[in-house]
Amino acid sequence: MEWKIDVHSLLQQFEEIEMNFFKIYKQLIYPQGRIKYLLISLIIAFLILGYIIVKVTGGTAFAYLHFLYIPIILAGLIFSVRGGVLAGLAAGLLIGPFMPTSIEYDFAQPLSSWATRLGFFVLVGAIAGMGSSVFKAYLRELEIKQTTDPLTGLPNLHGLKQIFPSLVQDEEKALIVIVVELFQIREVDRALGTAGSDMLLREVANDLTQVIGNLGILGHLQTHRFAILIPNEDNVNEILKRCELLSDRPYHIDHIPLFVEMRFGIARYPYDDRDLSNLTRKALIAINVPKNQADKISHYNKNIDDSSERNLLILHQLKTAIERKNLTLEYQPKVYLKTDKALGFEALVRWVDPLLGPISPEVFIPLVEETLLINSFTKWLLETAFQQMHEWSQKGLLVPVSVNFSMRNFHDSTIFETLNQLLDTYQISPHFLQVEVTETSVASSISVIARALKNLRELGITTAIDDFGTGQASQQYLLELPIDVIKIDKVFVQTIAQNPAAAAIVKNAITLAHDLKIEVIAEGVETQNQYHLLKEWGCDAGQGYLIGKSMKGEEAMQWLIKKGVGQSSTPSS
Repeated sequence: MEWKIDVHSLLQQFEEIEMNFFKIYKQLIYPQGRIKYLLISLIIAFLILGYIIVKVTGGTAFAYLHFLYIPIILAGLIFSVRGGVLAGLAAGLLIGPFMPTSIEYDFAQPLSSWATRLGFFVLVGAIAGMGSSVFKAYLRELEIKQTTDPLTGLPNLHGLKQIFPSLVQDEEKALIVIVVELFQIREVDRALGTAGSDMLLREVANDLTQVIGNLGILGHLQTHRFAILIPNEDNVNEILKRCELLSDRPYHIDHIPLFVEMRFGIARYPYDDRDLSNLTRKALIAINVPKNQADKISHYNKNIDDSSERNLLILHQLKTAIERKNLTLEYQPKVYLKTDKALGFEALVRWVDPLLGPISPEVFIPLVEETLLINSFTKWLLETAFQQMHEWSQKGLLVPVSVNFSMRNFHDSTIFETLNQLLDTYQISPHFLQVEVTETSVASSISVIARALKNLRELGITTAIDDFGTGQASQQYLLELPIDVIKIDKVFVQTIAQNPAAAAIVKNAITLAHDLKIEVIAEGVETQNQYHLLKEWGCDAGQGYLIGKSMKGEEAMQWLIKKGVGQSSTPSS
């Protein structure tokens, strides 16, 4: 499919280039096998070539003699001090007493001349070798740091990658990758500090090492994640049983008994992937999918990954769309049922991505709510809605507009500053803006929502509970929250003519809201029958396809003109 793009591919390419460069460089400074003999042959060839050049150019009196420093330094760098000294001796003897100062005039070299040169050649080789030894020691230390986790002493992901090729030489044989995730480490860190969580991780690492034994290889990926590579598939169940038992034993940290919940995600080479980074990522995906299942062991499933890849791509494309302002707002009208006069609009986001095509808000809104992207998204939404309201107000057509907020927005302290700034910039009276929050988001933290809605009311902004009636404690929200409007969910509205239970719920909601001086708007009004029943039961306003589909700003302006909206329009009926 067009949308199936590996978002990790670029990073992996850079990583592969880095690893390949390091492998080549390592072969040069730590030559083994054929490479070692090839480099020795190359150095000897350079020495012989230097000898020939000196002889052909007329003797040691000429600067071509310095060509011999190349194989001497090369030997020192590759084979350390011993290699540099031997190359220096060889070069000194080649250009020694039998090589004249001038072949043309047959001037022999003084003993002091070639002995001094021999000494310099040996000295340069030794210095190059010592420098190489120091550099190799630094590289060994660097490699240990790059491949070993300092806390546990276990291989990290880079270290496991170095081990991985030796485990998968037989491509017909499966290798199992298990990611172990610990779920209490952050709580331990908050309660006991870094020292306490570090101590716990070391103990868990020691226990995992013991239970795995020589049946697999353990590595430490991140603070709360380990990886196990198991070359023999027959050992997987045995290792998992041993590891699960660790969740039932307490760890004593500062004399405090702690239990560590472990979950296990499994991916298989070569069936799920051939790259270790991808295998660990897919094992982690397996862990994070069955969040509400009792089973702690999960196997990677390709269909899950396809969905995860698409979600990541959607978020990546959405970030770009927000930055480039490629999103649009449409406005769905709301009318008073008694008079059919315009009440206002609800601002609805529309997105057509050049790569993914049209994407429903029902798909991307839940994704963006799980990331910090929700803050920039909501600020874009508010900015765009205020711009449109300002444009309408310039033509005397201003009506209230409602925008949807996420629970995450109320954790952003700057959102109220943004609202104040926009109200001041566009000179829009605050009662022309309404903020809608869903009943499900209210259920997640009623105390936080209550404080946020109070702050909005202090600004003069009205508030509404969207999708009212779908939660388990709807009446509680009416009593505890400072709200101005409830919007009855379309699930109930669209069945009121056929379903007596839905009709009873809607009528009771209208009566209760009015007793509490709260306005009622019915969502999803699609038939004349629904319209008349709602009007008969005293519902204040309606919204839905019968009243009007969402429309662009210019179309919405024409709709307002047809409804006879003027400069004097206000939110009240």
